[in-house]
Formats: sequence, structure tokens, C-alpha cells
Amino acid sequence: MVGGMGAAPQDLMKMGLDRACALLRECEAAIARGDRLTKARSLMAAHEIVEFLLGISGAEPGSLSECLGKVYRYALVAMLKGNATDDPVAIEAGRTALEELAAAWRRIFPDALSWAAE
Repeated sequence: MVGGMGAAPQDLMKMGLDRACALLRECEAAIARGDRLTKARSLMAAHEIVEFLLGISGAEPGSLSECLGKVYRYALVAMLKGNATDDPVAIEAGRTALEELAAAWRRIFPDALSWAAE
């Protein structure tokens, strides 16, 4: 269990990835309709989740932590680029990287919980 959160680490990571991806889809849609407020809110929330995941990925140094860190940093850079230029393609690239990581995580931990967008 992750201290104070009531979730196993693999479940917490899965929920974070799912929620970040849902928020990035929301951001892409907001950019498409010119809704800057929703874009900013969803992007900020996704960014916070990915930063959190990046932080906990380094808790146990090793090759897995390094690989996770690279994916998270790629997604963060894509979010920054997408925000600065209202570029849904950049946001999509970051989301795709996180979705691929989430798919791999599901294969490794098939019983991990999911937090789908409401």
C-alpha cells in the first residue's frame, strides 16, 4: 500500500496514467473548440499527475525507473509544447506515450485498478 493513499503502487500508477490520459483527451478537445479555460485546467491537472508519477518513479533507482522517467519527461515536454502553441498534435504525442505505458502496465499487472474518465 502507498502510505496514506490506500492503493497498491501498481494500482496508483495505473489510476494516474488513466486519469492523465483522460485529461489530455479533454485538453485536445478543448483546443479543437477554442476553449482555453478547459485546456488550461485539464492540462494543468494532467501535468501535476505526470510530475507526481515522475517523482515516485525514482523511489527505487534502476533501469525501470530510468525508462519510466524518460516516458514521463517526454510527456511533460509534449504538454509544454502543446500548451505554448495550442498544438493538439503535441498533446496527442504525450498522451500516446502515456497510453502505451498504461497498456504495458496492464499486461504486467492485469489486476491493477483502473480509473476511467467519468
